[in-house]
Amino acid sequence: MKMNRFTGFAALCALATGLFTGMANAEPVVIKYSRWLPVGYYLDRDVVIPWLEQFEKVTNGRVKVELTPKGVGTVTGQYDVVADGLADMSFVVTGYTPGRFPATEGLELPFLGDDMTKRCPAVWDAYDNYLKPAGTFKEVEVLGFICSSTGTFAMANKWINSVDDFKGLKIRTPAPSVTRTIELLGATPISKPASELYEMASSGIIDGAVFPLDPIPGFKLEGVLKAITEVPGGTSGTVVVLPINKATWAKISPEDQAAIRAISGRVLAENAGVIINKAVDDARKIIKDAGGEIRPANDKLVGQLKEKLKPLRDDWVAEAKKAGLTDPEAMLTAVEAITMAK
Repeated sequence: MKMNRFTGFAALCALATGLFTGMANAEPVVIKYSRWLPVGYYLDRDVVIPWLEQFEKVTNGRVKVELTPKGVGTVTGQYDVVADGLADMSFVVTGYTPGRFPATEGLELPFLGDDMTKRCPAVWDAYDNYLKPAGTFKEVEVLGFICSSTGTFAMANKWINSVDDFKGLKIRTPAPSVTRTIELLGATPISKPASELYEMASSGIIDGAVFPLDPIPGFKLEGVLKAITEVPGGTSGTVVVLPINKATWAKISPEDQAAIRAISGRVLAENAGVIINKAVDDARKIIKDAGGEIRPANDKLVGQLKEKLKPLRDDWVAEAKKAGLTDPEAMLTAVEAITMAK
């Protein structure tokens, strides 16, 4: 039986209605975020979670993020957790896997800037313009790339006025790059988790730590690390990657990918920088109220540190070239052009 025009038109309408209904009722893409940072820690509470919550809003509910009750896998294994699809996203500290991402280690060097509203965006630009083209993190899709606040020489009761003051000291170090710093300065590096800092510092096992200001209150260290020397540009930095599993990313439509990217990358880095700076200022007040003192490094010490620690930069440039980064020095110069701008 031949289909008349009306019947044919009705069939097409029904088909179109079905397609649109199907699109409207399509299941959202659900992203599982491996949440291993302590609940209440400001980087989790004020930076990461509000950012993830925007995914649903900017995609009109087509992409949602679910937080795991605890981290999936080990803290040091978060990159592989995402790359292998055990979770879809996580907060990855590159320094927890020393030697795996040598090209990024240059972004943790001393003196690169301590204003995080400049350093965080500069670090993102370094990823976008240098690390990504070199294939760094090629196993995942990178949505965020930031740097945590810079380190200080946070001592229990000994002031650092000269590099000679490091001799004989035992100083906790958070990462291999900082371990090398301590060795070059003539002190003994002690590699232990931050969770053990209070006991070690209060009992005299260590004399202090290379440690940022903002986590000091969170670890209740304001009562034991009372002699803090700040170095212009920082003694170190910690690079953080916020990746998504490639297969999961591919499930998201190009339009929704664009919407997510619009709130990620440099935008996320700029927002993180503001929040980190505020956390540092808040910590500064808490430390002073607890009887601690924070002093800027004197000019003599700064000059000595730059001379003693010069091998760090030279050694990294050589290693980064081996890792496939064409012009490592150009990347650092680009970062400094932003972080050192008046």
